Amino acid sequence: MSMFSDPYESFLLDYLITKLENGSNTRRALLLYGEQITKETKFKKRLKAAIRDMEIGKHSLEAILHKHKFLNSFQYSLVVNSTSTIDGLKLVQSFKKANSNLLTKMINPIFVPLGIIIATFYGLILYLGMLEKELVGLKKLNPDVEQFLGIPGYFTYDIAYLGLGISIFITAFILFGYIYCEKYKPGWLYGVFKTQAFSDGRFMFRILNGMLSAGISFHKTSLILSKDYFKVGLRPFFHELSDIINRNKKLFIVFEKYNFPTIITADIKLSELSKTSFVEVTKALYQTCDTMYEKNINYMVLQWRFFFWLIAMLVTVIIGSDVINLVISTFTFKTLYQ
Repeated sequence: MSMFSDPYESFLLDYLITKLENGSNTRRALLLYGEQITKETKFKKRLKAAIRDMEIGKHSLEAILHKHKFLNSFQYSLVVNSTSTIDGLKLVQSFKKANSNLLTKMINPIFVPLGIIIATFYGLILYLGMLEKELVGLKKLNPDVEQFLGIPGYFTYDIAYLGLGISIFITAFILFGYIYCEKYKPGWLYGVFKTQAFSDGRFMFRILNGMLSAGISFHKTSLILSKDYFKVGLRPFFHELSDIINRNKKLFIVFEKYNFPTIITADIKLSELSKTSFVEVTKALYQTCDTMYEKNINYMVLQWRFFFWLIAMLVTVIIGSDVINLVISTFTFKTLYQ
């Protein structure tokens, strides 16, 4: 529900919440909303179908909204399990499906310099092909031309292809390794990259806080999220969390298993000892994640930028300067013998 082709759809839930709070008739409110849409869009057709279902009166409002795709499965679960339809719809509106993926943060500091390294080795391969052809003609002028030119020892196809292969492998490993772990195995990623845990925590603890504040029990919240949470890799985490709650064991065990940072697990341990309300705990945790993410991501980007751009600069300068020297030497050799 975060992006819509029809602008009217993006305001539908806001409109419904306002009308429900004012005690308006839902069907009449939707009829008035539909009349504002002049074009016969797909959204308007779905809205008309929903209004017809309301006239029949066999289903609840949330069931009709879900049937006609105004609510997805996760949002429908939130509304059904909330204390009231209004609270549930408000909860849905407070959650914009989050994207805690950090790939966009990696483009400039990691993938651009790696791309430059790949291009440098590929350029070396192309230059070696040109150099080979040129040496054939130059050897006719002087068989010892290679000594005169001072061709570096690493100017071979083996080294060039090896460098190209390694740089492509590293780029692919970082890219696809991150995408896989971020989506399916976040616990692995948290173990080596704590910033990702804070990035995910910003949204996860907000959702937990919103659901708990809406009157949904922690156990039911965990069960819902184990089936419908937007990040597939964290669904097993919520399943284990619901199991731990059901067996009345300590929650921090699950967080430690998934390699959440100590600052998070310690806060959960303390709250369990002091019997603090989980609504308050989750609020404190998403605020902690906000702060730690902002601090960590800037520091991490600086580290990535320094490391990868330094390597890219060294590779490019070394190979580039040797290529330029060879071009000058080749030109000088031709000039002398002509």
